[in-house]
Amino acid sequence: MSEPRRDIRVLPPTAAERIAAGEVVERPASVVKELIENSLDAGARRITVEIEGAGQRTIRVSDDGEGIPARDLPLAFQRFATSKIRVAEDLHRIDTYGFRGEALPSIAAVARIEMVTRLRGGDAMRLALVGGAQPTLGPASGPPGSTVTVADLFFNTPARRKFLKSPAREAAVIAETVEALALAAPDVAFRLSHDGREILWYPPEQFGDRARRVLGSSVAGHLLDLEAVMSVGTLEAVLGTPQVAQPRRTLQWFLVNRRPVRSPLLTRALAQAYHTLIPHDRHPAAVLAVQLPPQSVDANIHPRKTEVRFADERTLFEDVVREVRRALHRVPLVHVVPGAGSPALSAPRVDVRTGEIESLEGTRWPLPDRAAAAGAHEGDAGQTIRWPSIRVIGQLARTYIVGESGGDLILIDQHAAHERVLFERLLASRTRDGVRAQGLVTPPVLSLTPAEGTLLDEVGPAIHAIGFEVEPFGPGTVRLTAVPAIAVGRAPEALFRACLRDLGGDGDLHHAGRSLEERLAIATACHTAVRAGDPLNQTMMADLLDALEHAEDPFSCFHGRPTMIRVRGRDLERWFYRRD
Repeated sequence: MSEPRRDIRVLPPTAAERIAAGEVVERPASVVKELIENSLDAGARRITVEIEGAGQRTIRVSDDGEGIPARDLPLAFQRFATSKIRVAEDLHRIDTYGFRGEALPSIAAVARIEMVTRLRGGDAMRLALVGGAQPTLGPASGPPGSTVTVADLFFNTPARRKFLKSPAREAAVIAETVEALALAAPDVAFRLSHDGREILWYPPEQFGDRARRVLGSSVAGHLLDLEAVMSVGTLEAVLGTPQVAQPRRTLQWFLVNRRPVRSPLLTRALAQAYHTLIPHDRHPAAVLAVQLPPQSVDANIHPRKTEVRFADERTLFEDVVREVRRALHRVPLVHVVPGAGSPALSAPRVDVRTGEIESLEGTRWPLPDRAAAAGAHEGDAGQTIRWPSIRVIGQLARTYIVGESGGDLILIDQHAAHERVLFERLLASRTRDGVRAQGLVTPPVLSLTPAEGTLLDEVGPAIHAIGFEVEPFGPGTVRLTAVPAIAVGRAPEALFRACLRDLGGDGDLHHAGRSLEERLAIATACHTAVRAGDPLNQTMMADLLDALEHAEDPFSCFHGRPTMIRVRGRDLERWFYRRD
């Protein structure tokens, strides 16, 4: 074994430049991002991106921006050379995309690069470098603006090429990068082509139109606009309704001061705003643009400026949650109910807040006058939604309560409805004098696993607040002396263990933003509610509907599923060809 080298030496410039380049140039998309940001900082109104070989062979970014004076062109490729800041204090007032002075020299260190630039009314100049060296400067021809061509990316760092994904994936990441920057600058035209084929073209437009274009046609008919003044800044957003929630977060975009970023805080805030409106395994489609004072945002915590730090994270989180939730409650929220396969029955839409089902033509029938209905529910925007007076007909498949209201068919998911009722009762009781507990005549003794014992120590106060009473009963064992009163009738030991399991797992109850008490209330309600397959008599079904009527949000369960759907009698008549 060789002796470790303890002598300290200054790295050769070429080695230092390649190390620095690795912080900025991770993949072809990194080059595209840096060059587009330079174009935007130059005031470009049109930006064209051309790539070949998924960006490994060629990346060319052309713009109609200001260009660079001939005398400054060599400086643009020197480390820490920048036109964006003059003193260290300027870092707290940054309002441009680039400012570190490392992008162009980092790219040049790992590729063959050429820049042709021209000021308006001036002559074009060309500078070329190979691996950051061998500069060639001379006159050229070209329109006002700049064109940067990057060829043979990582030609002198073959190890980095090994970590690149497939050409298809690298090209996709480039497209996502262009889309993100196009959202940040909707007034700028963007064009992207790959191997001569146009991938995207965005004309100059308003933010809302650009956001809709990027989110795509699959959600285009189900988007809401949001503009709000928050206590810490402003928020502009385009939000997908719960109906178009996605299995992955691919349709989520976040902008802070016109900079595309990855933000765990904004991701959590968005998830919390949709809390109970969508299932736990779905994610909202949305574009959120936050504008904050520059001094309240640190955009220099990541070499590629893809992450930011906020001065007042708690207030920003609460503001975003509040404003997004308000926007979602201003309009009917819809879910897709799978159709029966025939054209007439394909995918009707159901309003999760009213149970209203849209007509087959795709236009909503007006809500009937239900002024005499027993209950009314008001959304954040003052929209009153009345509970229909329902006559119980019976039970379908021991899962759904079948009812009738004004000639319309009503279907209620008995488990979702009971979950909502129990959940709200638990939370309401918790906010007063504590949840009413029911003592057990024969308290069971439970042997806990080490993981269960540790978890119980952590969540003991919440367990007690929700109505469970547990006392030590020897090493590794406890005695369960009481359960929440709503849970009487369920096996107490099984219920307690199920709640502990949910609290310690990685599933639904870890959905962003839920407090420990709320997660425990969800677990208790979920494991206590009547299930699919439980038989209900007429009295039980009527009592459940009466309780649901008085819930704060009777139209959806806490998983975001609708508790009921309403099918118009006139649609039934069409299905049976009784009317045109």
